[in-house]
Amino acid sequence: MTTAENSLSDLDKIRREFRFFAEMCTEHSPLYATLSLRAADDDQLLALATKRQPGQSPVNLLFAAVQYLLLGGARHGLASYYPSVGGNRPTEEAYPVFADFCRVHATEIRQLVSTRRVQTNEVGRCGLLLPAFALASTHFGGRPLGLVEVGSSAGLALQFDQYGYAYTDSAGSLLHACGPTSSAVVRTELRDGHQCPLPDRLPEISGRTGIDVSPLDVADDDAMRWIAALIWGDQRHRHELFHAAVRIARAAPAASVAGDGVDMLPQVVDTIAPNHVPCIFHSHATYQMPEAWRRRFADAVAALGRKRGLVHVSLEWLRDDPRPQLRAAFHADGRIERVHLADCHTHGFWMSWIAA
Repeated sequence: MTTAENSLSDLDKIRREFRFFAEMCTEHSPLYATLSLRAADDDQLLALATKRQPGQSPVNLLFAAVQYLLLGGARHGLASYYPSVGGNRPTEEAYPVFADFCRVHATEIRQLVSTRRVQTNEVGRCGLLLPAFALASTHFGGRPLGLVEVGSSAGLALQFDQYGYAYTDSAGSLLHACGPTSSAVVRTELRDGHQCPLPDRLPEISGRTGIDVSPLDVADDDAMRWIAALIWGDQRHRHELFHAAVRIARAAPAASVAGDGVDMLPQVVDTIAPNHVPCIFHSHATYQMPEAWRRRFADAVAALGRKRGLVHVSLEWLRDDPRPQLRAAFHADGRIERVHLADCHTHGFWMSWIAA
């Protein structure tokens, strides 16, 4: 196959990814849905996205690079279309201005796309994870949980017990609230299904450690700007929640360990006191890894579970799943109890609890 054919093949693949992303964004991000659909037919713009590192999402990287520059104060008319920087102009008019911004800033965008990673830290997922953590605490008799997050990024999910929570029905009526009064309130919609086990009191946490190939320092302003840039530009509430969570985390950052999740997991779990329960979790992290890695990770968790009681909470969207799935595996006394807890949406932040 010639170089030109290879390039065309990559462009066509990226084109499909932009079209899929447009469909995924339709309900919750009109701005990105519009930009994605139009960008899919713009070969000059798609060429910028081809510069990503292997395994990285070209769509997320391109949009993040653009918003990163806007959040950094880039002066251009595109800012007036991005609510994240105060814009409010009509979404349907945005694409020509977006394309012009990409042409003007092509060198900077190309550099960001080629060197940065999609490393999100979505605080809203804590509303989906909380019922699983509450269930884990109950399962082990209320013993303190030692949190271990794989793919922790800046560790904001490790601070879940520092946030307030509001659960509503599909009409927006409040069903349940819990957690501390906080500037960071995570809002989650509950849809049909069995009653979701929502706690009045959050589980007791004895420690929190994140494992990441490249952990981000919550005190690093540039790193936090990059994470903010990965949040969809017209979801202002998510930006506000993120910045509130960063302020909380900076007051008492979680510990972090740099390395591969499979390799580092045993030594991190060994630091948790014997009378506490390791709670290993991850959200939208392991789906990025090869299937062989996921098998090794599952084997590593099972090996630890044969030595002591623990819980493994997973919020992932794997290839064969219709949507993100919240699952838990309880390891105790040599046995494993696996439970499919809920079907979720992690951009609209709703869950349909299905566990009996």
